[in-house]
Amino acid sequence: MQKINLSASTVPNKKLGKIMKIDKPYLLFSSFFFPLVLTLLILLNLGCKKTLTGPEQNIPGRRDYVWTVDTLNYPYNTIIRIWGSSPTDVWAVSPGGDLDKTIFHFDGNRWTTDGISRPISPSAIWGFASDNIFIGGMNGRIWENSGSGWRENAVLTKDGSTQIVFDGMWGDTPNDLFAFGAYPDSNGAANNSVIANYTDNKWTMLNTSNIKGIVEHLYKNKIDGKTYLQAINVGGWAHPDSTVLYEYTNNKFTKIYSGVWDNDFAGDISLVSGEVYFVLGKNIARRVNNEYKTILDLKNTNFYNNIWGRNSKDIFLTMTDGLAHYNGSDIEYLYKFGRQRTYNVGAALFDNELFFLVYEAQTNLNLIYHGVLK
Repeated sequence: MQKINLSASTVPNKKLGKIMKIDKPYLLFSSFFFPLVLTLLILLNLGCKKTLTGPEQNIPGRRDYVWTVDTLNYPYNTIIRIWGSSPTDVWAVSPGGDLDKTIFHFDGNRWTTDGISRPISPSAIWGFASDNIFIGGMNGRIWENSGSGWRENAVLTKDGSTQIVFDGMWGDTPNDLFAFGAYPDSNGAANNSVIANYTDNKWTMLNTSNIKGIVEHLYKNKIDGKTYLQAINVGGWAHPDSTVLYEYTNNKFTKIYSGVWDNDFAGDISLVSGEVYFVLGKNIARRVNNEYKTILDLKNTNFYNNIWGRNSKDIFLTMTDGLAHYNGSDIEYLYKFGRQRTYNVGAALFDNELFFLVYEAQTNLNLIYHGVLK
């Protein structure tokens, strides 16, 4: 493996895994949703919803993974979200393509789709167990799987708009789930923020009138009890796109960071063993007493603004050319991409296995990098 800023070494071999070919694709994107997905994927790298299991151990994470790569040949469409309850129960969703090929499942052996057509184009997924999973998508639609198949849970609107796109989901308990995204403003840009909270079997819309942009990530921080979120402000032709981080306490949103959407300034958040980590350009920080405390400075590296982690010494870093790992003392590459314009889209992490959702723009292939500790 290549150790960043320390020494050069080899990159693990990748074995080509199973191939699932899906024919007769077509686009389902509306004039609003297509630029949203394209922007999120190509420009931001789609920091995806993080699936974490296992207790905080605070010991250096291992790096001796055996990698396989599953290729989901799905032309003209991109799988953008991944979540799993275990290494033998992993789900991924895609907002485009045939309506019977938007939900994918890995059973520990292969990826399949059940071939059932459903009136939903999912772009968000989160769950709590194999029989308690939710997906969200266009037109405010939310579906759930309670162990006996997918069924519609709700169709939500906000301020009379039916054009809501749920771009993410997260929850710490089954009785406190959030679905979030945006709907078009008067200029057609996806800047009208949406956050819905699911408690006691019903959905309630939060008042988001004083925030702006696509709500992409939202987590509660066990350290200070506050909720933090990231929104992407679509600037259009007149202004550059930007990322904004908010703190949510006492039913009030407070802006705590903003930056132009590029590798040096973009802001993001991730949840590592219950604690929110802040990505501020090329710095990773904690927030203590309303101040940022840098824990990792990634200047002069190929860091690409997204992280996932099991604990503070077991953090995975998206790079422009692959995936790297921080073990509390140094950083090494776990794998490198073989092509340009390739992106780590999302991750599902388990105690001894991990899945990274990767998109190759040059080939339009969806790849699942599956690592198993030796």
